[in-house]
Amino acid sequence: MPLARRLLSFSTIPAISALIPFLVLPILPRAAGNEAWVAIAVGQSVGGFLALVVALGLNVQGPTLVALAPAEARADLFARGTRARILVLFPALVIGAVASWVLAPAGSGLDAALMAVAITLGGLTSSWYLIGLGTPLPLIGFELLPRAIATGLGGVAIMIGGSGLVWTYPTLLIVAIVGGVLGYARRVVPLRELMTGWRSAIRFARTQLSAAGTEAVSGAYTALAVSIVTLGASTAQAGLYVNGDKLWRMGQTVIGAQGNALQGWVVENDRAHFGDRARRALLLHAILGITGLCAFAGLGPWLTSFLFVNGIDRLTALCFGIATFCLSMSTATGRHVLIAWGKPRLVFASVVVGALVGVPTSLGLASALGAVGGSIGLAAAEASVLLAQIVMILMSRRAARTA
Repeated sequence: MPLARRLLSFSTIPAISALIPFLVLPILPRAAGNEAWVAIAVGQSVGGFLALVVALGLNVQGPTLVALAPAEARADLFARGTRARILVLFPALVIGAVASWVLAPAGSGLDAALMAVAITLGGLTSSWYLIGLGTPLPLIGFELLPRAIATGLGGVAIMIGGSGLVWTYPTLLIVAIVGGVLGYARRVVPLRELMTGWRSAIRFARTQLSAAGTEAVSGAYTALAVSIVTLGASTAQAGLYVNGDKLWRMGQTVIGAQGNALQGWVVENDRAHFGDRARRALLLHAILGITGLCAFAGLGPWLTSFLFVNGIDRLTALCFGIATFCLSMSTATGRHVLIAWGKPRLVFASVVVGALVGVPTSLGLASALGAVGGSIGLAAAEASVLLAQIVMILMSRRAARTA
């Protein structure tokens, strides 16, 4: 698939997907109150982290595995990847529901728990497989449309019933996600094949431990950011941070989509054009990151006020923008360089650095400064990851030259 078409296909679909929650998000704080707003955000935060755990690193390595696999072996790869994730899913659902209930504001535990379940189920997505194949259209029918319909109906229910019907939104999402996952899976393999071969699933999971660890540790300061800020700040300040976080998540989705679209392309034809394509990937991510930084810094306060009633201040917006730029660049340096070099452990090491910087910084500064402190912690984490990966790339190149 040509680069322009690949980028358009795989970036447009997730970008639309990132906009879908805005069918309901502006309604939540207005119709259901700040407690429900924070509860849903906590469920999304915990569920987002556990979805990364369930995904077993396939969001990072999956497209490359599919792109490099022989055509006749791809269906079996899909089946093994799905079975392995099912093994992790059920304990993750329990942990997510309980943790979200405990972290949620009083009286909103059920809403948070259901949302955590819905988002955790998203770890079973087939997007990694479709990206590797270069065929994005099934994502629309099996993931995008069902979730859009569920979100729209949930928004209507909340408008009608206020805080008493917030639970309908995550419940409808659960139905949509499960239906979409099963619907696409049966097109690739008979569903009964997903219930056998558990030993091979365990072996597959073991091979993914490095990539899964990378995603999980990264999630400690990205997906769990809202939960960390909720622990350290008041409900009002946590609500403000959530306002900025929702825009950050949209940018994160677009960056991840571009990263996914380029990942298989960079290593196509057995890495025959790797050097040139890696440089082009870095340039494209730099452009995307700078765009995100400028948009956040310039429009963030106004846009959050317009969408969510209470807007973030300029410093908070700038920190989210810096985090967006650093995330875009580390997506390129990590996925398109280090992983393409066969060095996922270096990517894991870089996100460990990010977690060690980001988690205590976010927690401590959120307690002292509220929403702005949480955003400083997020920016510090993403900047640490990028700097660590740049150092690793330079050291690897120097070692290769002297070998």
